[in-house]
Amino acid sequence: MSWLHRSAAALVLLALWLVLAFLLPGFIPGPVPVIGTMGANIASGAALEHLAPTLLRVGFGLLLTMVLGTLIGTVMGLSRVGELYLDSFVMVGLTVPAIVYGIICVIWFGVTDAAAVVAIGLAAFPAVAISVWKGIKGIDAELVAMGRAFRLSRREIVQKVIFPQLLPHMLAALRYALGICWKICTTVELIGMPNGVGYQLNYWFGLFSMEQVFAWTLLFLLVMFAIEYMAFKPIERHMTRWRGDQPLRLAV
Repeated sequence: MSWLHRSAAALVLLALWLVLAFLLPGFIPGPVPVIGTMGANIASGAALEHLAPTLLRVGFGLLLTMVLGTLIGTVMGLSRVGELYLDSFVMVGLTVPAIVYGIICVIWFGVTDAAAVVAIGLAAFPAVAISVWKGIKGIDAELVAMGRAFRLSRREIVQKVIFPQLLPHMLAALRYALGICWKICTTVELIGMPNGVGYQLNYWFGLFSMEQVFAWTLLFLLVMFAIEYMAFKPIERHMTRWRGDQPLRLAV
């Protein structure tokens, strides 16, 4: 039944879009011309030409984000000294605007993919570090002690006690980081990249073409939904299958 709820939500969004396009015809293009423009971009090959480098930058940037965030968050969660030293760095990293990282990395590396990937990693890793840090802090020490009492090995304690408690935080961090990486990547591409979705948004903004701006936005939104429901959701269901599908019910 979940697909019915998602379909209903999509229809509500489409209806809202139609209403806004009708009320603000000079500001918001309707779904039909936007979808037609997106289809033309796909047919001409421009969509793949600019979407592919964006996906590669986001993918490598997400990998760098998760590695940095997991390492720093783990150190902060396991070491009081590490927490005291790294807390300020993480908060500074979280506060600095993403466009600053983009400008600095373009100056450092030039207009290259490395600039986009490093900018994504630097701007997005603090959110992952905080999620992992709080997840480790929230691990139930009594369950770990119980595992030791039952003579579980260190590997079994990590696999059966610690990892299941940390997994929801990691999955949430991964999903949140992907959204941040998309935003940062398009920002860096807008600054000075020769291709990518951000480049196209900047190009059509210069020509004041709202249909093209909406078409490119809709395209990477659809890609995001595809990644969410064709990759993240199945992985999450597989890795958390031990919990079952029953929602939490509170007694009244």
